[in-house]
Amino acid sequence: MSQISIFIVEDELLISASLKSQLQNFGYEILGSSTRGWQCIEDITKLSAQGKEPEIILMDIHLRGEIDGIETARILVEKFNCAIIFLTGQSSKEIYERSFKIKPFGYLLKPIDMEQTKMTIEIAAYQRNLEIENLLYQQQLEMLLEERKRENDEISALYQTMVNNSLVGMTITQDNKIVFANSQIAEMTGFDLEDLIDMSIDRLFEYIHPDDKQEIILRFTSKIQGKDGPNSSRFRIMRTDGSICHVESYAKVVNYKDAPALHNVYFDITSYWEVINEKSV
Repeated sequence: MSQISIFIVEDELLISASLKSQLQNFGYEILGSSTRGWQCIEDITKLSAQGKEPEIILMDIHLRGEIDGIETARILVEKFNCAIIFLTGQSSKEIYERSFKIKPFGYLLKPIDMEQTKMTIEIAAYQRNLEIENLLYQQQLEMLLEERKRENDEISALYQTMVNNSLVGMTITQDNKIVFANSQIAEMTGFDLEDLIDMSIDRLFEYIHPDDKQEIILRFTSKIQGKDGPNSSRFRIMRTDGSICHVESYAKVVNYKDAPALHNVYFDITSYWEVINEKSV
């Protein structure tokens, strides 16, 4: 196990020197010490640039100078991933209320008990490592979710391209209306694609040739009710421009949004019938 690295911020030089000596005897790595807030920030900034950012900062709350230990700690936790342990010679409600906002990893009261200090440092280092591991896990999870989302978007885009450029028409009908349609079926019927979505089946049936309508309605009703029957049908669609489109349709009951629906594919066989008619003339 690697040494726990510590930086000491204490404006009493004798206390700072004593802390450094005793902590080194415990096996900790002392990366440096400062007596003022801004000096501490500057020193740790330099250490971080060298890849030696301390794990633990022992911070005296009552620093002399422009900023005290609490303000210094606030700046440090915003810039670095370090665990703050406050040192204080007195306790007051105001001090604790201010320092709680920093979310310190512990408090040590002066005169300092070194066994208690050792225990507090070990607990703080352990908690800090857990937080780092959780942060890394969260970042990895976010990257994985982003990668999955990107893959799903690519699959969705590919699927949409295939469906919209398919040579066959496709619809899904549910609750007596069209809930999905592709551009090919729109071309077969003469409707705009936007007009087909949410169109009632009854209205769509109005564009089936009168000679084919009754049989198709019966087959559709039978299929959506789950009854046995042929999966394919041939019929004529009366396009919105008055022309006739011969289609061959295949139907299958599917589950769409946790409810039964009817999935149809349509083949435009108009050219086939034109050839047949030419040969029969």
